[in-house]
Amino acid sequence: MKDKYIDIDAVLEAKAPSLKKKMPGFVISYLKHIVHEDELNAFLSCHWNDDGASFVGNFLEELAISYSVVDSDKLPKDSRKTFVCNHALGGLDGIVLLNMLCERYGEAKVVVNDLLMYISPMKSLFIPVNVVNKKQNKECVELIDDCMASDVPILYFPAGKVSRRDGHGTIADLDWKKNFLTKSIEHKRDIVPLYFDGRNSDFFYNLAYWRTKIGIKQNIEMLYLADEMYKNKSSHFNIVVGDSVSYDMLTNAPIDEKVRWIREKCYSLAKKC
Repeated sequence: MKDKYIDIDAVLEAKAPSLKKKMPGFVISYLKHIVHEDELNAFLSCHWNDDGASFVGNFLEELAISYSVVDSDKLPKDSRKTFVCNHALGGLDGIVLLNMLCERYGEAKVVVNDLLMYISPMKSLFIPVNVVNKKQNKECVELIDDCMASDVPILYFPAGKVSRRDGHGTIADLDWKKNFLTKSIEHKRDIVPLYFDGRNSDFFYNLAYWRTKIGIKQNIEMLYLADEMYKNKSSHFNIVVGDSVSYDMLTNAPIDEKVRWIREKCYSLAKKC
């Protein structure tokens, strides 16, 4: 393999050189294992020059992932819509939904953490935002507005983070952020609710739950998202499409109330899986 696109040693050296020096070799090896450094690099070396739509399709083929679209007739003919969905898997769900939208409309974009921009073949599919700094820079705001003003279908995961399991055993998104709604109203885009039927492992949910309970602020469970993708290898998922919501229906009630209402519409689709 000529190129090493994911290099844990290089990342640690660049981001935390003093920590890397103190790390035992087995810890670094474990990190490489859970991010599937070798498998991902082998795939990336073969598909680095793919266009975005081809890349996501090839990755799903690599993992033998299949999916069904329930009520596919509800997918609008007009591509200029905002699609919103629960964030069931934290990565693989986005790849599946992008594949669905690209196959339907020829192109699509998804709002993502700007850290994902290093995946060069997918850049054309991404609208990057800084999830750490709530105040986005001018270029980021302009890019979002340009994309929302276009005819490209836009995918949002309004929670911004993968679903978690609460103390009662319910797996669901955290509270949804309002940006998808304010931008859709501003740019006169109807909203299409989607529900993605999938889940991560018990290990992932338990780690996230107990990490929070004992007061660790760093989302260490996110290190395992690549591992969760590979655990879902050969899986079949269901995507349920809901009725479109016209943007002009959403201009009166308080914004937080409207966000909760759309979130409920998405989760109500689960009964069709």
